[in-house]
Amino acid sequence: MDSPADIERLIESLGGEIIRLDKLVKTVKQASEATGADPSDIIKSLVFIGDEPVLVIVPGDKKVDINKLSKIVGECRLANPKEAKMATGFDVGGMPPVGVPIKTIVDKSLLEKDYVIGGGGDIKKLCRISVKSIIDYQGAVVADVT
Repeated sequence: MDSPADIERLIESLGGEIIRLDKLVKTVKQASEATGADPSDIIKSLVFIGDEPVLVIVPGDKKVDINKLSKIVGECRLANPKEAKMATGFDVGGMPPVGVPIKTIVDKSLLEKDYVIGGGGDIKKLCRISVKSIIDYQGAVVADVT
């Protein structure tokens, strides 16, 4: 994706919506406070670095189990903000769950959700999108990584 506007169009074309905010939203807690959503309905889109970068999407109230993830992608570690930006084109805190041109893994616990709230392409936007749309568009692998 070339710009936040491209991400907005993509999310809307997938049946999602952009939530514009007056303040910066970089954390699950901030997103929950801004939207009134439960942290379990917020997603974290995290970049891990190994042989290749991978986007890992998990519920906001859970943490990635690096041992489980490593069994899928090999040895890896959480990317630092500069590495995440280089791999995806997006800043940490605004990372969208779609339109990111790297391998994607969605935690299987998210299959229980119809819609989730995630990054909207920059730190003053969120998106509300279906888990199915994320999996389908990204060609994501669904696995237990929490």
